[in-house]
Amino acid sequence: MKNDQSTRIEVEVEVRHRGTAPLHWNKTKKRGVSVIESGPEGVKVITSRWLTTGGRISFWRDGGSKNEAPLMNDVYAETLVNPAGMMEVFLQEATLLSDEPVTWQGRPARLLVVRPGLFELRKDGQEPAVDEPRPYALDVKVWLDESGTPLAMERAFELRLGPLLSVTESETFTFQQVGGRLLVAEARETYAGTGLAVLHGRNDRKLKVVAVN
Repeated sequence: MKNDQSTRIEVEVEVRHRGTAPLHWNKTKKRGVSVIESGPEGVKVITSRWLTTGGRISFWRDGGSKNEAPLMNDVYAETLVNPAGMMEVFLQEATLLSDEPVTWQGRPARLLVVRPGLFELRKDGQEPAVDEPRPYALDVKVWLDESGTPLAMERAFELRLGPLLSVTESETFTFQQVGGRLLVAEARETYAGTGLAVLHGRNDRKLKVVAVN
C-alpha cells in the first residue's frame, strides 16, 4: 500500500508546550500550516509557516524564542504522504502479541498488538529473555478493516532510568484513502519527560490533513 503517486497535501499543525521547574513555569501554544508535495524526485515541504506564536507565559526568561523549531521536516512529511513506509519499519520482524476483533469508530475491525523487532536486541546483539527486565517498553497497535486495510496505528514508548529520568511518548495516526492512495488523515503526538523528579515537560502536537490533490 505504499504511495507511489504524485501527491500534494495541506496540513494544519497545532503545538502545545508546558514546562515546570523550581520557581519556573512556561506555557506556549502555536498554530501553523504546511504544504507537502511528493513525486518522482521524492517528498519535500514546499511551504511551511507558523500562523501564530501566541499563548506564551514564561518566568525567568524572555517570552520570545530565538531558535524557533521548524514546523515540518521532509522526514515527517514522508510519513504523512506514505504511511505504509513508516508502518513497515515498526512491523518488520515484529512479534505479534494479540489479534482480536473490535469495533473502530462504529465499524467492525481487527486490532493487532505487536512488539517491533528493532528494539528486541540487547547491546551485546543477543535477544533478551522473555522475563528479562527492560528500562523501556514499546508496543504498537494497528487497526485494520475487514479487507485488511489499515485504519489507524498507535505506538507508545516508555523509558525509565530510576528517579533520574522518565520519558513517555505516544503517537496516533488515523488513515484515509484518496484515489487509491493510503494517506494520514490526522496525527496526534504526546511527549512527556521528568528529570531529577523536579523538572517536568510536556509537548502535544496535532496534525490534520485538510486538502489532498
